[in-house]
Amino acid sequence: MKLSPANLGIEIDGLISHLISMGICDDQNFTSIKEISKNKFEITFGGSNNLSAIFDDIDYVQIYQGLKENKSYNMKLIDGALVQLMYSIENNELIKHRLAFYPSPELLAFQDSADAYIQDDLYVDIVGRRIIPFPLRFDFDPNNHIDIIHPKSHLTLGDAKNCRIPLSAPVTPYWFIEFILRNFYQTEKYDFISKLPKQKVAFSTTITDNEKNIIHMVTP
Repeated sequence: MKLSPANLGIEIDGLISHLISMGICDDQNFTSIKEISKNKFEITFGGSNNLSAIFDDIDYVQIYQGLKENKSYNMKLIDGALVQLMYSIENNELIKHRLAFYPSPELLAFQDSADAYIQDDLYVDIVGRRIIPFPLRFDFDPNNHIDIIHPKSHLTLGDAKNCRIPLSAPVTPYWFIEFILRNFYQTEKYDFISKLPKQKVAFSTTITDNEKNIIHMVTP
């Protein structure tokens, strides 16, 4: 399907609706399409104006709390994790995206206590944590591309400023949500992936030959 602000918005909102119906999303901001200038649009969400917390030199707990209090997310998942999807399009071509996942620093990981979340739909206080929550982010930022050092499309883990793992292409809403569900929520008992609404858009390859020669990730 042709890339357009409307089609991206439809794909994101369809994924949000599906996660709500599955009981894994308990708060949401559906997409907001903003016209920045002629033929240039941002596909974002209602709380995207309250993102200043992510740029402050503060610890992760404060960053998370700031985003949560300002409802700066597309989805808040049942374990408290926050999901953000932001795309910029000009002349129906992707020029930027920022896709972020912020696990809750307070609640048990879903995979460690899936039955408690699904059956009771309660926020479980942390008792003993076996993982250290950290954010991850998929960025597409071709204007700042430097071969290998700053790939056009890349994955950043935690808040490491120089962590930019090359990706073969930008990430669609479908594959971002599929990645989050498969790696952090899917269990033998609970299947959140097989009935996900199929993607409506696709992106072209952007990785360079030099970036292919180092460890990188291939996006479908």
